[in-house]
Amino acid sequence: MNPNQDPASAIERVWRYHDVTKHRLEAYARGPAYLDWDSQPDPFRRWHDAPCHPLPLVDDGTPVPFAALYADTQPMSVVDERSLAHMLELAFGLSAWKRLGPDRWALRCNPSSGNLHPTEVYLILWRSVSPDLGSGLYHYAPYDHALERRATLPTVVAETLAARHSASFGAVGLSSIVWREAWKYGARALRYCQLDVGHAVASLRYAAGVLGWTASVDAQVADDTAAHVLGLQRGDDLRGAETEIAELLIVLGDQDVTPPDWAALAGALCDWRGVASRLGEQHVEWHEIDAVLPALTKPVTAARRRVHAVPEREADVPDGPRDAAALIRSRRSAQRMDGASRLDLTAFCSMLKRTLPQSLPVSSLAVDTAVHLLLFVHAVEGLEPGLYVLVRDDAALPALQATLRPQGGTWQREAVCDVPLYRLLAPCDVRHAAAHLSCHQAIAGKGVFAVAMLAEFLPVLQRDGAWAWKRLHWEAGAIGQVLYLEAEAQGLRGTGIGCFFDDEVHAVLGLPDTTRPEWQVVYHFTVGGAVDDARLATEPAYAHLAAQGRVRGAAT
Repeated sequence: MNPNQDPASAIERVWRYHDVTKHRLEAYARGPAYLDWDSQPDPFRRWHDAPCHPLPLVDDGTPVPFAALYADTQPMSVVDERSLAHMLELAFGLSAWKRLGPDRWALRCNPSSGNLHPTEVYLILWRSVSPDLGSGLYHYAPYDHALERRATLPTVVAETLAARHSASFGAVGLSSIVWREAWKYGARALRYCQLDVGHAVASLRYAAGVLGWTASVDAQVADDTAAHVLGLQRGDDLRGAETEIAELLIVLGDQDVTPPDWAALAGALCDWRGVASRLGEQHVEWHEIDAVLPALTKPVTAARRRVHAVPEREADVPDGPRDAAALIRSRRSAQRMDGASRLDLTAFCSMLKRTLPQSLPVSSLAVDTAVHLLLFVHAVEGLEPGLYVLVRDDAALPALQATLRPQGGTWQREAVCDVPLYRLLAPCDVRHAAAHLSCHQAIAGKGVFAVAMLAEFLPVLQRDGAWAWKRLHWEAGAIGQVLYLEAEAQGLRGTGIGCFFDDEVHAVLGLPDTTRPEWQVVYHFTVGGAVDDARLATEPAYAHLAAQGRVRGAAT
């Protein structure tokens, strides 16, 4: 938050943005009149003149069962260039290329709204991992699977940090380029940028888990400090290029990582290199976004109650057939659902359990729980179709029971799952409702279930500050990535849905029509059997690097 802006004013500004960017039956949120394909932003930023170090394309090695990641017992890999490259590729690298006629586009391991990828990734090292990758700040370039060195951390500072923080070796920083989303989605784009931050956090935690590492968000650092660490306040390095907004710093290491003194680290960075590439020549300003950004600047915040991860017992983790790395690379967003697939009840309950705040990777956010799941169940064996709610924090149950009053509704605890799942309506077909509320998208009604993520809104902003609006979307995005990979593990597909009729969802839930927004929907999702488009050709992720002699498994 801008220090010159009082908290109530900042919250009002955030609420005004959230409200004006709602989709309504009578009108969608303000967006471009048409898509100007000539002005589509480049999905890959480069830092010109920064020393570029290609990373190895690493074989996945000994398979790690995907389900075993939740037990968090994978032995820690040695931190070296290959293990670091493996983590970055599984978290943020390319997973495939798609081609349709003359059009060709990349897919990545981390999901993104509209496949537009506003999230930029930085790596901060205070331990050298190889002679060519010393301590400093790097930008990850996914197209080339390379690290661009932006700045150096002097050896004496790095050695001091390494001694004080022996459990960690570095951190990942995330930023957002809002224009990438605004090009297509207009005023609502900032919502999608924040959902993508949540996707990225969970994606990183899964990838780190494959290597036996943790990835823990520092929930206290101020945005201004994060921006200095990432070099995003160096105006001369941007020189008219699109602005990046600092989002998060995530510490990498073992279970007991603690964040360093970020301000001291930022002050020590030197030998800055690189000028940001411009992503396009034409831009459209969206005043709704420009007006709210100052209110969303996070100050230093005190540590709040942290939800500690509770790994699943190894005995409770099934020996699933899917290798974690292969599953991560195979993740896709379904474009159509078959309307015929079904999901086993045990698998459904397991999926829900893994969205809970104490489960990995959601626990990496280190925040109080604020998001709960409204479930439109269509085809789960052993569970009657209808509307349910997964209460992800027992402390929220009284408030939810007092607030959610759908017409003809009742609160009934379901005993079929070992999770806090409640039925809100008598058994009924909710396919049409799910599709209707998701901007008339059939995909929400033809899966095995759909989700509306409901966030505690005004109370969180009043308690934690206006910036916490971003955090609500991070939590929802992280849950979305869990559902993506859990769907893949069951032979299904997931799809995040950013288009929904906000207040229509609230009306169905019986939320009171009030100017005090206690609860707001922030994300939709659907899981089901995908119908692939036979017209699309799939090409390997990094075949374009073969001309440089860079092939998977080759020594570097």
